[in-house]
Amino acid sequence: MGEKAEYKSAIRSRKMIRHAFVELLMEKDCEKITVKNIVERADISRGTFYAHYSDIYAMIAEIENEVLGKMLEFLDEFKGVELILNPHPFLLKMAHFFEQDIEFYRMLIISTKGAPDFVMKMKAVLLENLIEKILDHKEAVHSTQEQKEFILRVNFFVGGLFSLYQEWFAGKIECSLEELTTTVSSIMMQGFQSFTLK
Repeated sequence: MGEKAEYKSAIRSRKMIRHAFVELLMEKDCEKITVKNIVERADISRGTFYAHYSDIYAMIAEIENEVLGKMLEFLDEFKGVELILNPHPFLLKMAHFFEQDIEFYRMLIISTKGAPDFVMKMKAVLLENLIEKILDHKEAVHSTQEQKEFILRVNFFVGGLFSLYQEWFAGKIECSLEELTTTVSSIMMQGFQSFTLK
């Protein structure tokens, strides 16, 4: 088997393991899931599992770090007020990332018992980075009062943003992910006009 075929096989195995794990999370708590459960659900050998992960928690960490890492990577492409002047490019990058394996992320974000903790981590990362980036940009926020108002507004919009995306992943909003992203971006831009038009 050539290197390319081995690489494709490894990607396929990891995907099967991760999907099996998320399916099991829909049925039971994480602490009750065993490697035996995963390999049986994925129809692979224990050796295949351990070729990729040392244990279940290493796999969970990889999944979380992958999503959070992508979010940080995309956030780093924008400076200062760019994110609130036009959040569409950032949100579109995240949408395209999720679309690469939409059913996996749908299960992870909506259906699993561990979903609330994971979503809270994502939300905290986005909030921290948005607030830090904008407050570092002195032209956007001038006074202490404006700073307080801005932080409240960021919390409000990020909370709404995550709520809308969760509803979409749950199938409760009928539009494409790209359409949702465009609409959310427009709403956020209008809500931050008092800061960006100075």
